[in-house]
Amino acid sequence: MSMNWKHIFTTENQGSEIEEKSSPAQSEISAPECSKISRNEVRDLQRGYDFTVNIHLDDDNQLGRAALLLAATSTPEEERQLKEQFTAFKWKSVATEVGGLIGDLPQKLTRALVGASLNAGVIEKNRREMHALMHAAVEAMDGFISVGMLEASVGAKIGIVRSQRWISVAVMGDTAYHAVAHHERCGLGVMHL
Repeated sequence: MSMNWKHIFTTENQGSEIEEKSSPAQSEISAPECSKISRNEVRDLQRGYDFTVNIHLDDDNQLGRAALLLAATSTPEEERQLKEQFTAFKWKSVATEVGGLIGDLPQKLTRALVGASLNAGVIEKNRREMHALMHAAVEAMDGFISVGMLEASVGAKIGIVRSQRWISVAVMGDTAYHAVAHHERCGLGVMHL
């Protein structure tokens, strides 16, 4: 299941306020922005864009890129296709999602990471592999969330990819102190097994 992070932080009041100011085709764009673009451009923005990117990974030292790509997928189909390509390299991978207030995140994150990784067979339940997973996750979260963020809301997708020697954790999603101010962030951690 894929989340649309933009909707996590939208309250009912904000949504109805936008609808009153604009037509249904413009509900995701504020009134001042709509005055600058045509109706056809608004429809194109709401449909989104598909980008095709070819990235050549020839070494497991590039495992971080693989995890970032997995965390950046926005549909189950994209995720499935990417995982199949990783399997061809003999890499193991899994993706999971977490959300909530930053104060609640450490427990949720640990459960999500460990549970998803064990269930998918990405790691084995031993000290060495669990230690590497958690170190990579701490490094990724350090890049994703700044220390001063105390009451922010978070919605994130986590991509975990491992080779024989390395494990990589990438976190990509949105954070916000207020629903209007949410924006994307990402973090990456890589650890030797």
